[in-house]
Amino acid sequence: MISEVRMPIFRFTVRIVLVLMIAIIAGCHSSSDPSGAAAPSNLSYASPQTYAVGTAITALSPSVSGTVTSYSVSPALPAGLTIDATSGQITGTPTSATAIANYKIMAQNNAGSTTFDLSITVASVDAPSKITRMVVSGTSVYIDVSILPDNFVFAGTLYASAADATGVFTPAVSVTANGDGSYTMTLMTSTTATAGNYTGNLKLNLCSDSACTVPQFIPSVSVPFDINVLSPTSSWPGNNLTTLTAWAGVPDWTTFQGNAAHTGYVPVNVDPNQFTTRWEMAAVTPSGSIYYPLPGTLTTSGGQFFVAGNKILYAREEYDGSLVWQYNFSGLQYPSVNPPALANGVVYIAAGQQSSTFMFAFNAADGTLIFKTPMSSQWENYLAPTIGAQGIYTNAGTYGGLYAFNSSGQQLFFAGMAQTSMWTPAVDATGVYTYTGGVMEVVDPSSGAVLSSITDPTFTNYVYEIGGSPVLGAAGSVFVANYANSVLNGGTIGNTLLNFNVNKSIITWQITGDYPSTPAYNNGVLYVANENPIRLEARAEADGTLLWSWTPPQAGDVHFNSEVLLTTNLVFVSTNLATYAIDIPTHRVVWSYPVTGRLALSQNGILYLQGQSLLIAINLK
Repeated sequence: MISEVRMPIFRFTVRIVLVLMIAIIAGCHSSSDPSGAAAPSNLSYASPQTYAVGTAITALSPSVSGTVTSYSVSPALPAGLTIDATSGQITGTPTSATAIANYKIMAQNNAGSTTFDLSITVASVDAPSKITRMVVSGTSVYIDVSILPDNFVFAGTLYASAADATGVFTPAVSVTANGDGSYTMTLMTSTTATAGNYTGNLKLNLCSDSACTVPQFIPSVSVPFDINVLSPTSSWPGNNLTTLTAWAGVPDWTTFQGNAAHTGYVPVNVDPNQFTTRWEMAAVTPSGSIYYPLPGTLTTSGGQFFVAGNKILYAREEYDGSLVWQYNFSGLQYPSVNPPALANGVVYIAAGQQSSTFMFAFNAADGTLIFKTPMSSQWENYLAPTIGAQGIYTNAGTYGGLYAFNSSGQQLFFAGMAQTSMWTPAVDATGVYTYTGGVMEVVDPSSGAVLSSITDPTFTNYVYEIGGSPVLGAAGSVFVANYANSVLNGGTIGNTLLNFNVNKSIITWQITGDYPSTPAYNNGVLYVANENPIRLEARAEADGTLLWSWTPPQAGDVHFNSEVLLTTNLVFVSTNLATYAIDIPTHRVVWSYPVTGRLALSQNGILYLQGQSLLIAINLK
């Protein structure tokens, strides 16, 4: 009886368990996908894709089998691109270059998911952040812009054209492929742009054909610009009193043509894109003559500059031109001043005439008088003293000659020479080099004894002035000319540029022309101004061969107003109308300014334009 009762209960219990299990399974299936749809599959996109920064992409849609409830991607797409979570469509405008990478896109529904690795590259063209330039109105400057394709290469030969809303640039662009994958775009400002400040964005069209009708994959690049076109009557562009920092390993401009060899060379690369006006002030009136009207060259040292005129020596701050100290020579019986020179924190200057002629030395920091040693002279004026390891050397003497003093003011010697003025010697470790017109002599730095003497057969002493200095080249090589003679009869008499070999006591070569000012020298090349024909010449030191020349661009540019100043990549020179910077590799003007005068370049990167009425400071960095 008992077993008959238990059997139905067991069967009933089993039946309940089975029913519950079926219900649970059915319930689970219903909650995950009530429709019974399968997981998506076969997801794909057109791949790989290369996009351009700044260009909106064509919407990229997926191909997939099955129902998709959402899309996601890992890692995040390149900046500027997004994926629609519902449709899987990718849209947007890339904002930065991105190297090729795979992006795993997942399409899913409640039944499961499928993935696809989409390869995307974002390409760009790296270009300068800004073009900034000054240019004299009616002329043009050349501007090199370097671009670099990033994550792609240009197809075939690259061509370009320029366009801007202001019209300050000409459309023509020359393109040079560089060996590192970059390209140099050479632009020109327009000679028809009137004086004014032009700002905006320059569009460089990048093309596959010379007519620039077939665009490259990245069709253009935009570069902001600030071009200041200046005329002689333009307003001052403004002060830019940047913090002064010295170039490492670059000397200050401490005497005539910068150094004791008078090379006019400053060993630094400068970028005309960085040039800005720093300050301007009224120029002092230097002593001079009709043959050398602006001899008052300035010198720089330790964040100060020193200039003489109006019978006063001034020490001023490079930062803003403010006065530090001054010394007035009016108390001399026959007061006058000549340009100063500096060494070891001391300013040296020859001042006075006739019986009141002296070599003065002052503490550069505060103007304290260190010594005042008498010399002899007539009514001449001189260039800045030249300072060597053994002494301070200056042109002077009643009938011409060379004085030498030690750092305490004691006279080392006086060497009588031909009666000419407006010169200064060059100095190196072994000799003092003088050119008085008829002869080039090398004298001992301590005694003044003549070590070498070479006659110049081309010299005629018309005006008793030289107007410049010898320039020392490679060992034993000396360049000279009687620069003052170049102005005679409107330049029709001219003069001769010579190279002496003092080791052999010979003239290596000589070239007739109209050379008005001391040239600059570096690394076997002499850069010299010639006024017949008017041009800047680059000549080989070895034989005087003309390597290249540059002609001033304005019709009114008829003579030069400065010595030549040289950096590693640029040559600076002033004509009667403007100051120009010429790129040495291309021989093209890359910067110009409508003020003319004598030039100096300080260790702090300040270019000085010293004219008759204005002294202007230009930041070169």
